[in-house]
Amino acid sequence: MLKSFQKLGCSAGIPTQNRGTTSLIISEERYDIMFDCGEGTYLNWNSHGYKWKRLKYIFITHMHPDHTAGLIPLIFYRNILRIEHKLIIYGPSNLKEFLLTSLKHQGVNLKFELEILSIEDTDNFLLENDIEIKSIQLEHKVPCWGYRIQDENQSIVFITDTLPLDEIIKFSKNTDHFIHEATFTDNHTELALETKHTTLSQAIKLGKKANAKHIYLTHFSPRIEDDDLLKLVNELGFINLFSQGKVLM
Repeated sequence: MLKSFQKLGCSAGIPTQNRGTTSLIISEERYDIMFDCGEGTYLNWNSHGYKWKRLKYIFITHMHPDHTAGLIPLIFYRNILRIEHKLIIYGPSNLKEFLLTSLKHQGVNLKFELEILSIEDTDNFLLENDIEIKSIQLEHKVPCWGYRIQDENQSIVFITDTLPLDEIIKFSKNTDHFIHEATFTDNHTELALETKHTTLSQAIKLGKKANAKHIYLTHFSPRIEDDDLLKLVNELGFINLFSQGKVLM
């Protein structure tokens, strides 16, 4: 059963003093699932009290460094600490080569079993304890996937780095928690289109059309100051994942 979720980073592209790059942790009764692992994820993960013994799965949306740069360090620290239980990572088809080649060149000899699977091989499957995972291919500068995580009672949709797509509405229909990237404000709509990202208003519109119970925005450009984010929350009516703590389900 899904118990909670929490952001570990929400900055787009470049970390700021207050915002690490993208990562989300979802807790099931018996284990944790990490989604993306940007730079600095380990420190945020550790500071919130998460434990190695519970981290069972990691899902990567795409290969850009603000979503993957913390992954090799996380594996390296896990290896140094001799955490022995298996770790399973899902992501784009080129993730396996990237990880194994990086570990080889860095001289890391794994002391635990690491299974790396392509999300391109299936778009609907079950994790341990009947947690269902569905995926959707998004439209970004590199291949990118969004995820829907659900048990028999609740669902979470995690969408990042994409143009706003009608397919997202169907994929997210009636979800309890809709988490979507909102890299730019509406003042930079053309830049969002050029870089294949979504604006705050576009993301909120998708969530409303999907009839999501709660709409959370994340992946904010450093162009958007922290104080401006607080004002936009009041103006547009969304939940700011930057300032949101652990969400109990």
